[in-house]
Amino acid sequence: STNLSMRNFHPSIAYQGGTCCNRFYDKLQIIVCEDGSAGINFEHSAIDGHTTLRFVSDIFAETIVDFAKSVTKSIYSGGSLSIPSILNANIVRASDANQGKKKGDTTYFDTSPKKIHFEMDEHIKDSIFFAETKLGDAVNGDDTFILEFPNFGKNLIVHNSMSPDSFVQMTLLIAYYRLYGEVVSSYESVLTKRFFHGRTEAMRSTTTVAEEMMKCWNNTSSTEEEKLTALRNATKQHSKLVKEASEGNGVDRHLYALKCIGEKNDIYSELFSSDAWKALNHTVISTSNCGNPSLRLFGFGPVCPDGFGIGYIIKDSGLQYSISSKHRQTQRYALSLNETLLEMEELLHPLHRQQMGSPMSPRREVENKRRIFRLKI
Repeated sequence: STNLSMRNFHPSIAYQGGTCCNRFYDKLQIIVCEDGSAGINFEHSAIDGHTTLRFVSDIFAETIVDFAKSVTKSIYSGGSLSIPSILNANIVRASDANQGKKKGDTTYFDTSPKKIHFEMDEHIKDSIFFAETKLGDAVNGDDTFILEFPNFGKNLIVHNSMSPDSFVQMTLLIAYYRLYGEVVSSYESVLTKRFFHGRTEAMRSTTTVAEEMMKCWNNTSSTEEEKLTALRNATKQHSKLVKEASEGNGVDRHLYALKCIGEKNDIYSELFSSDAWKALNHTVISTSNCGNPSLRLFGFGPVCPDGFGIGYIIKDSGLQYSISSKHRQTQRYALSLNETLLEMEELLHPLHRQQMGSPMSPRREVENKRRIFRLKI
């Protein structure tokens, strides 16, 4: 059977476990739950997702290395097997630095936790209470749905000579078009880390080639070959634009900088008040690709009231989507995305096929997976 796992997380459970009174939304904060699961919450203006991912990856990798060292310590004596640390820095735990020292010594570092007492008047207490209620509205204003698709991932997509990231971007566009019959503005953040102080450039996935692909996949008279050709053309165009954006040849950041400079100098262009500019910046599908084996899920909220915020992770044999909206049909969109992925799986050339007993056609296999999925829902 196929384990298609989709779980509708209520906002207060998915991203807001417990009270919001102990969250620092303007900082980077590690959140550890009672069951040992952990996550990172961070404010985006200071850092990008991949900066946080580096932090998470180092922590995750170091725990694995420490465990490996503990396993091999009793087997390989005398340092015959040396497992290097992830971090080369000479790190000394504060508690270890106090060995042989007593409290009161000038070099003693007290590591015991201490409760901080705040002196607050009634006005500050009232302000905190009202801030918490407003924040509660914001937390409950988002609806999040998780799609973990285990049928295929990077390996199968690369095997079919397509970019995994471009492929996933096209799945998001097709799923939206199938549900709403509209072509909307989409956004993908592209790293520009090759430049000093470089952060991101915007890549707009909704190209004319992508629009042709959406219409082709939504046309009942389209053949399988036509759909695959349209998909390949769209992913090829997308990959080209991503490369240009990563090399500093995108247009969004450049135009926005001109807009800001113009406003500071009382210079205004008709471009920035045009319908085209408004449509471009009304980003209904806001996306970002951020992940590796250290991370299970990654997500963020929509950037406009009628939009979707979609964080996705591409793994070797699976795709993870975290989809959120201001209570649009988030679950229904995820279902449309799942159906799109199943159809694509049917059309792609398989990595290998192992037959046991009676052979089953690719189409029959996908139909069985659809039935299993519906039963689980």
